[in-house]
Amino acid sequence: MEYITSLSSQAKNFLFSLGFGVLIGVLYDLLRIVRMSVSPSKRALYITDFIFVFTASVATFLFCLTVTDGQLRFYILFGEALGFFIYYLSFGIIAVKFSTKTIEKVRAFFKKIFRFIFAPFRKIFSRVSVFIKKAAVKTRKSTKKSIKNAKILLQNDKSLLYNLNNNIHKLCHEPKRTEVKKKYESEENEKSS
Repeated sequence: MEYITSLSSQAKNFLFSLGFGVLIGVLYDLLRIVRMSVSPSKRALYITDFIFVFTASVATFLFCLTVTDGQLRFYILFGEALGFFIYYLSFGIIAVKFSTKTIEKVRAFFKKIFRFIFAPFRKIFSRVSVFIKKAAVKTRKSTKKSIKNAKILLQNDKSLLYNLNNNIHKLCHEPKRTEVKKKYESEENEKSS
């Protein structure tokens, strides 16, 4: 283990870190392609960015362990960042343009395949759904009709509790005999006069 690194080993390590930065740029583009092909939402962006930062930090740590025996050197981090931005501003732009066109073509291809594969299932599902809708309408109509008939049957049946209760209520509130006699007498008086 060297305590003071020579200029040639520093230059060699800097060039290695440039190359490693390019590899991290490739990793970033791969994750970006996966994100664009799966979902362009913000949630997917956050997830892929987290995966990239975690992977890049672990890879940088392992790189520093192998190249500089675990010593963190500024020129290593600078070289890695410089390599990343060189890739990102040169080949990264080309990779994004190429990948967006490729992803669109692949999506169109898979849409055609899925339409072809699922076309019979879609037809079956549409026929089944029409049958289910018709059955639901029939069931609704018959339910309404049976509820209406049940109400009529309930009202006509004299032995039901609420009908008995109504009959008892009518009997209890029936006018007394004296009131009936007075009414009857007043009617007779009117007829005679």
